[in-house]
Amino acid sequence: MQIRYAIAWAMVAFQSTDASNSTSKGDLNGWYPCSEYTFSDEGSSTGQVAQCAVYSAPLCYPGICETPPGVNSEVDVFVKRLPATAADPATTTNVWLLQGGPGASSTDLEISMATLHSELEGTVNVYTMDHRGTGRSTKPDCVAAQVTTTGSPWGDEIDPSEVPAYA
Repeated sequence: MQIRYAIAWAMVAFQSTDASNSTSKGDLNGWYPCSEYTFSDEGSSTGQVAQCAVYSAPLCYPGICETPPGVNSEVDVFVKRLPATAADPATTTNVWLLQGGPGASSTDLEISMATLHSELEGTVNVYTMDHRGTGRSTKPDCVAAQVTTTGSPWGDEIDPSEVPAYA
């Protein structure tokens, strides 16, 4: 039952794009081998080789917001993948498993990633990521705006008016 649930959600994020044709404006620091299970003492227990990377994404996109002065204009986003083993990873389908949050990192999805990769017989790349502020991605810095502190009029909630200073 759990695998059907994971597959159903994975299909929502199913995409069949060629990874080499990406038009994003950020930079990927390159894929490196990493453990299939983040908190495992034994590394990859199923023999699958996971790969990790850090993607530097713009903090603000044109027409959405402007990066405040003195604030780093990029955020780091951690990404993990199980590359296809029965197809060419550069041209095969990509499946993304994303946390519904709030505040959860991708480590909770690692078992589902391995299961899905196995159930689909290694014919797809399976990806996950840590959303900004979770896991191994850049944490928000809200000191100047007092966002999420008692100094904020909204307490630990973030009001849309605070977003420009929430870098």
